[in-house]
Amino acid sequence: MPVFAYKARDNFGKQRAGTVDAKSQPSAVALLKEQGLFVISLEEQRSPVFDKLLNLRGVPETEVVTFTRQLSTMVSSGLPISRALEVLADQTTDRNMRKMMLEILRAVEGGSSLSDAFGKYGAVFSATYRSLVKAGEGSGKLDVILNRLADTLEAQRELKSSFRSAMIYPAIVFFAMVVVLVIMIVFVVPRLAAMYASLNVELPTITKGMIAMSDFVSGYWYILLLLIGFAVVGFRIVSQSETGRDYITRLVFALPVFGRINRQKEITEFAGTLSLLVASAIPIVEALTIVSKVVQEPVFRRGILESAKYVERGNSLSEYMKSNKAFPPLLVSMASVGEETGQLDAALQRVADYFAGETARSVKGLSSALEPIILIILGGMVGLLIVSIITPIYKITNSIS
Repeated sequence: MPVFAYKARDNFGKQRAGTVDAKSQPSAVALLKEQGLFVISLEEQRSPVFDKLLNLRGVPETEVVTFTRQLSTMVSSGLPISRALEVLADQTTDRNMRKMMLEILRAVEGGSSLSDAFGKYGAVFSATYRSLVKAGEGSGKLDVILNRLADTLEAQRELKSSFRSAMIYPAIVFFAMVVVLVIMIVFVVPRLAAMYASLNVELPTITKGMIAMSDFVSGYWYILLLLIGFAVVGFRIVSQSETGRDYITRLVFALPVFGRINRQKEITEFAGTLSLLVASAIPIVEALTIVSKVVQEPVFRRGILESAKYVERGNSLSEYMKSNKAFPPLLVSMASVGEETGQLDAALQRVADYFAGETARSVKGLSSALEPIILIILGGMVGLLIVSIITPIYKITNSIS
């Protein structure tokens, strides 16, 4: 998403400057207006060559977590930001991370705030991350906020890692299955077909189907490659548009088991991030607007944005949540308790912890369930191949006898 550098005045006439993520200039103006800012100038920040490479390659999540935690420690020790960045740039072993830190250091030494310097690298430091850093700079509690932010990032990284780990075995088995099938169809079946033809033996239907599939793949492999290529390119084009991304996300969330896991993961990230924003004294309306960018599911995201407008009119967050089925009952009841006790951040964090545990259990259950299913499918395919190959050989043996 483009990053715009702005200069604006607030309701008190005080001039402010910073960066904002938006799809276009009108969207950026609208977002700033919602924050009570009147735009003086607005300019899209053009990414240098390094930043484009950074967006392409990315920086490992572990590096970002480590950087955040170490920066928190150094700031709490009283080390100036510029010196802390210099030390961290020297320590990191990731080339991209070091270059990025040095660029941020130059920006800070040039008079930029840390949050604005991070704005240049939206692919690494999200809008939520930058908003929290900005809140920390304003409140004088940057070290505390950075430490909590590191905890949240670490929890989110572990959640993603557990899901990826659960999918490794099924992915390897599926890949091996495809490779074996291709080898059989392209190399083994044609030789057997030639042998059967020379012996003039009557082939069963299953063997005829296997030979027909082999002939098609061998004769029209380039068409199959073109179709796969078009499918990949088409998917990339569709996924780059907002409408396409929303459609793909809806399909993923509609899947029986994967949809439920992704839903639990969304609620975990929503509750955890909103808790962190509220605890950092960011106004609830602004916090909801920021956290909507974390959420992928379109209906849930719309609900969060609508809740921000509802709260802005003087209503409570839990009241809106009750009227929208996108918010689970546990989240609604805990938000209500948090608002009544004045501890919304703590209540939301408990919700995040609960759904993080539920997600981990669901992922573990999915992994356990997939293993026998994949083995059954693999066994069925191997059995089908064996039957299609052995049956004609058995007929030949009988005829010779």
